[in-house]
Amino acid sequence: MKEIIELCFVGLSYEQEAMRMISLFYPHSDIRVEQQDVDKQVGSVTRFVITVDVNKKENDICAVVSIALASQGESFSALRSSSYQSRSRMLPLAMNATAVQIRRAAKRAMLYALHETLAAYTGQRQPWGILTGVRPGKLAHHLLARTSGVSTAAEITQELQANYRMDNVRSRLLTEIAYRELEVVPDLYTLRQREVSIYIGIPFCPTHCAYCTFPAYSMVDKARYAEGFLDAMLREIQGVGSLLREYGVPVTTVYIGGGTPTSLKAKELGELLESVVAQIPGHGTWREFCVEAGRADTITKDRVAVLKTCGVDRVSVNPQSFKAETLKLIGRGHSPDIIDKRFNLFREAGFTNINMDLILGLPGEQKSDVEYSLERTLQLEPDAITVHTLSFKRASEVTDHRDAYAIAEDREVSDMMNDVAKQVKGAGYAPYYLYRQKDILANLENVGYSLPGKEGIYNICIIEEMQTIIGIGGGAASKWVMPDGTITHHQNAREPSAYIAHIEQTLLKKEQALRRVLSAITTFGHFS
Repeated sequence: MKEIIELCFVGLSYEQEAMRMISLFYPHSDIRVEQQDVDKQVGSVTRFVITVDVNKKENDICAVVSIALASQGESFSALRSSSYQSRSRMLPLAMNATAVQIRRAAKRAMLYALHETLAAYTGQRQPWGILTGVRPGKLAHHLLARTSGVSTAAEITQELQANYRMDNVRSRLLTEIAYRELEVVPDLYTLRQREVSIYIGIPFCPTHCAYCTFPAYSMVDKARYAEGFLDAMLREIQGVGSLLREYGVPVTTVYIGGGTPTSLKAKELGELLESVVAQIPGHGTWREFCVEAGRADTITKDRVAVLKTCGVDRVSVNPQSFKAETLKLIGRGHSPDIIDKRFNLFREAGFTNINMDLILGLPGEQKSDVEYSLERTLQLEPDAITVHTLSFKRASEVTDHRDAYAIAEDREVSDMMNDVAKQVKGAGYAPYYLYRQKDILANLENVGYSLPGKEGIYNICIIEEMQTIIGIGGGAASKWVMPDGTITHHQNAREPSAYIAHIEQTLLKKEQALRRVLSAITTFGHFS
């Protein structure tokens, strides 16, 4: 039987945020939100009761969280005194604070007190403290760019630890990455006012990996839809390129992902890339032209030649693991030795910026397996290595059948991450971008490392949400980032036949949204 945790709010209520934090400490417990009733009795199967009290007094907000062990028949009123209790810092509010600003401050106060109380009760802390979002780097950049004075790295690190309860490793890592991102993209904070980037999604893969939920349809689907899909996508590329020329807005990066772009035949891939080069303005001046060649079993000499001919300057070859049993279990369907051979095809063709992905915590893997995969990766001397932690994405095979897979415990996964970080840095790679995911093992992170000058610029721009990303293709998401920082989203139809059938509506909606963004950028340029 699962433990039952009863969560009770006094004053302002933040149910989803509180339950998310509690689940990090108690991932297998049943968390129930109860109405405050001092005379209500606690059920006999409840392990403990968490009481959250968030109060706003004049221009300050504070939260108090307490944990009390439950006894059968005991009322809530008898549980109010607790030896496990924490109070947040008093957060000041501006005199004219909006409702949104008040709620954000209250949520932060609540999470602070909740984290500290649970940490005291369990004897463990969360590596990312009170942060549960995907993009913690935005916080570091906010601290770095604030107008109240120039912040030093030590000051930012200290503030991340004190106010957000991040551990020493993560606070230092986040600060280091923020500074590195600014070295790589010095105009990072003004990109949204001047330029856009392009993402093109190819939703086909040889097989569907057990951990993946990206748009990825089988090669049978590809054979059925490829011609109509490519025709529709070429129309979308042409439409986007025409608008960019009309408004004279430059392109920072072009990134082709998926799925697996190299699941296209060489002729199809060439047709796509030639259209991109011809239709998207500025080819030759883009800061990066990247293509995911993630699946080694799709990399061939003719495809590599097409990428080189069309000016692609960065590729990603993603082994995820070099353990044959793991590759078979997760549905990759190729041997580890193929990875080496296909990687070398790119080197022999003259590619000088190749990234490789690894995933920590894959089913059945132990620390020794990760060490072996990293050793094999470093032997190839890639220009960048992205280290992912397995996350249980909704509707993935691993998530749907989690009990059927042997997954390492959080402590072992944390040891894997620490060991990999040490070895990668020792080999001359430095972290340059970071993001997190929901339901990620050990509440950790994904980190991109690279040799100097080999960073993935698109990765920085998309993760930090510093500019508009125009999504093209089936399932591709557009992120409209206005010059004032306002962000909205639009996603193309995911399924290939739906994308083909609705291309006219897609083009119309995209044109309307893109005109607003491009007009705002050009208008801002006139006034700046």
